[in-house]
Amino acid sequence: MSDGDLFVVNGERLLAFEVGKSTIEIGRGEARYRMKRGSFKTKDVFAVRKTLTYVGKEGDTHVFADADARLEIEHQKGVVDTLVFTCTPGYNRMTLTLESDPDECFYGCGEQFTRFNLKGTKVPIWVSEHHALKKLIGKFLRETLFGVKPGHRADHGRHQSYYAQPTFVSSKTYFIHCETDRYAEFTFAEQKTILSFRDMPKRIVFASADDHDALSTRLAGLLGKHPPLPDWTQKGAILASQGGWEKAEEKLKTAERNGIPVSAIWAQDWCGHVRTRFGYQVYWNWEADEGTYPEFKTVIAKWRRQNIRFLGYINTFLKEDAPLYREAVERDYLVRTESGEPYHVRSTTFNAGIVDLTCPDAFAWMKSLIKKNMIETGMAGWMADFGEYLPTDARIRGGDAEALHNVWPSLWARCNKEAILESGKADEVFFFSRAAHTDTIRETNTMWAGDQHVDFSDEYGLPSVIPAMLSMAMSGAGVSHSDIGGYTTIFHMRRGPELMMRWAEMNAFTPLFRTHEGNAPEKNCQFDDERVIAHFAKMARVFAALEPYRREVLKAYQTNATPVNRPLLYHFKDRFTRTEQRAFTLGADVLVYPVVRAGVSSHRITLPEGTWVHLFSGNVLKGGDHDIAAPLGTPSVFYRKDSRHRPLFETFKAL
Repeated sequence: MSDGDLFVVNGERLLAFEVGKSTIEIGRGEARYRMKRGSFKTKDVFAVRKTLTYVGKEGDTHVFADADARLEIEHQKGVVDTLVFTCTPGYNRMTLTLESDPDECFYGCGEQFTRFNLKGTKVPIWVSEHHALKKLIGKFLRETLFGVKPGHRADHGRHQSYYAQPTFVSSKTYFIHCETDRYAEFTFAEQKTILSFRDMPKRIVFASADDHDALSTRLAGLLGKHPPLPDWTQKGAILASQGGWEKAEEKLKTAERNGIPVSAIWAQDWCGHVRTRFGYQVYWNWEADEGTYPEFKTVIAKWRRQNIRFLGYINTFLKEDAPLYREAVERDYLVRTESGEPYHVRSTTFNAGIVDLTCPDAFAWMKSLIKKNMIETGMAGWMADFGEYLPTDARIRGGDAEALHNVWPSLWARCNKEAILESGKADEVFFFSRAAHTDTIRETNTMWAGDQHVDFSDEYGLPSVIPAMLSMAMSGAGVSHSDIGGYTTIFHMRRGPELMMRWAEMNAFTPLFRTHEGNAPEKNCQFDDERVIAHFAKMARVFAALEPYRREVLKAYQTNATPVNRPLLYHFKDRFTRTEQRAFTLGADVLVYPVVRAGVSSHRITLPEGTWVHLFSGNVLKGGDHDIAAPLGTPSVFYRKDSRHRPLFETFKAL
């Protein structure tokens, strides 16, 4: 190894400098951003752009320079290797190029919905709304004119994600994490990995390990782990309900009649609702709507005695002219425009103000609302939605909104976590997050995959959940789930029975089994539809019956950060596992191949090496390609024949 070698894996150099030949690009620029409903367009304008040449090493510091600029990179060695950057003042752009093997695969960067292996893509690291109205209209027109093409996927350069993180993992079992909060782009070219930053990264951290299990442990040492889920979440379904106590009680009775184990009712409209062109939406005012949910605390307490918890909803916004909005304006707790007015954003059809989470008093006020109006009323959990919408031209107490845009989801998650901890309810209460960045993992109990379309499309529907789950796992977010049936109903999209059933089959093998009625409940098939109810009951029983095994898997995550749902490459050396994004494991012993297309009763799958037993039929198969019958109610799920949990798994044939 030469003095210029920095990152080396199994004798292969990923980053090495040679005097007079190696270069790094730096510059000075100003970014332009345009946001609409949380979706961003951006352009970078350079005033200065230059290439620095490697001039040598001074102690542990590598020096790049030209006539009037100098960049120093201190190499700190340890369990993880760290590069610390110091540059001549006035430069705020840097591009670093690493070597990569044409055969190498890359994963992570937060949540990716269409591609598990990122080789050949450019990935923006910028927290955004995954959907955009323009894309929705494009999908509607495309499918109206040319028919439904579920395999359509746009170029990844247009991809936007709720969860963006400057962390990636290689199939060669190393990770690189960049400590930067501003916009970045990672380009995974055939023989190069190009990291472009709109600032000077604070640090770049590198670590390798013998396998992905050990690598997950090292990554968690850097990023932390999710706080544990309460035990009660593993007992049964979390059923979505809206419209008041009577509707919720009817759902509970339906569940009881049909043998559905239920752990909670989730009523996102606990604080009221508004009817808009988009559908049935939550009234963003975080206090109980006693008109729809009278005797709020009393009913929640009654259900709690029956071992049924109550979950709610909250986000970072306050609806314009709602009572809490007016209070926040009076207290000067909202994000403001450059002219000093409350900065209004529009998610769907109405305006809302953003609580300024960088203002200590506003942060404490928002936390007090969670403690008083949610936890003290008996809520056992909630969806902590949004976090992606901080405009870059906003005025906030914490400083530069562009610099803090990606940090916003972590501030929001921390607000929720602190409310729970300060209430002494960490063993009983949890929340789940949609938006995330580097520090979010340690703050939230679990991610959820966001607002999927109610269809089978690779880009936005059921299939997109699998690469989303796998990429989050590789990024360190090891506990995630999705809305059973999806959420977004717009234009021609409707949730039918088949989609509802296939989604339930998939989610029975994830950490939470939770439904969502969607933004247009009356247009979507729900769990209590007579065409669905028996199937849903079976999948809920499957989820509940897996509790002993799943608890062990969740404990393993808390111990060594191995994700609950894993890419196949965690446990198998078969070459196909490096790019497989149709399947996942639950722990080490259960392999799941969800059906991700409509009208399919069998599909061709590839099993890794070893001997596998079909969970529901008991059929024994060897590794390799197989045509598997997968009628509704019999998903393609397998367990290792030599698993020590085999006695439990054998009972599933009777479910």
